[in-house]
Amino acid sequence: MSSENPFAKYKALVFDCYGTLIDWETGIYEHLRPLFEKSGKPSDRETVIKAYSSVEHDLEARFPTMRYTDLLAKVYTTLEARLQNKETPSDALRDDAPVTEPVVTSAPTSSGTQQVASASVGTSADALNEGSSPAEAFARSIPTWQPFPDTVHALAALSKRFKLVILSNIDRDTIAKTRRLLEGPDPAQPLFTFDAVYTAEEVGAYKPAPEMLTYALKHLKEDFGIEQEEVLMTAQSLMHDIIPAKARGLDTAWINRPNAVTGMGLDGSEAKYVFSTLGEMAEAVEKGKA
Repeated sequence: MSSENPFAKYKALVFDCYGTLIDWETGIYEHLRPLFEKSGKPSDRETVIKAYSSVEHDLEARFPTMRYTDLLAKVYTTLEARLQNKETPSDALRDDAPVTEPVVTSAPTSSGTQQVASASVGTSADALNEGSSPAEAFARSIPTWQPFPDTVHALAALSKRFKLVILSNIDRDTIAKTRRLLEGPDPAQPLFTFDAVYTAEEVGAYKPAPEMLTYALKHLKEDFGIEQEEVLMTAQSLMHDIIPAKARGLDTAWINRPNAVTGMGLDGSEAKYVFSTLGEMAEAVEKGKA
């Protein structure tokens, strides 16, 4: 990229994953809509997503070290209780009783070492959730949430110019499966590769807590020699990513995906760049025009 390209100064793109790369609103809505319909309460997309987001944000603040799949199950039971006008089950507020098994498990190889056993791309929700409670089934559905249509092609193009990094409110096991959807089903021949993935599980906090961004910037410096001014935060969530990154002095790119409930009524004035899709951003980078 020439020096006239406004993106030439960046060496790393730090992405939120779910909502920016993965269509998390559709995944959430498809799995929670039956719960709302059963209760007789409004079950339109905006109502469901806003209700989910409110509960999730509250539980993330209360249980910053809880594994995300366990937290997601608690979101479900909390919503279920509220929809039924019942008190939230006490178990849903405990931080010492995981309700789901890891989505990805470690298994010994023939050599005796440990490796991650990932589900194949396209694993159905039914296969993942057989025998699960509704709350567990919802928590285990994350690996079935699909990338936006433009995501994979855009990431492959951007990987030729930048280090690609994920900073996500997720656990290691789940992101391992999601990476298969993004990088390709064959680890030996990936379409591209993320250079680093930082999760809430290893940090012990959930965004927008500052510990997450601090952790990412520290490791980008130590592992890649990349300075803060060479990082472009790229995300859909203003609250979780764009606003905290701007407060730290980072440049930001807001991916304001059309029809996203979490972006309704926001103008993105906090962001340095605004794009409607990641594909649009990749095209802007290629053309050297913001």
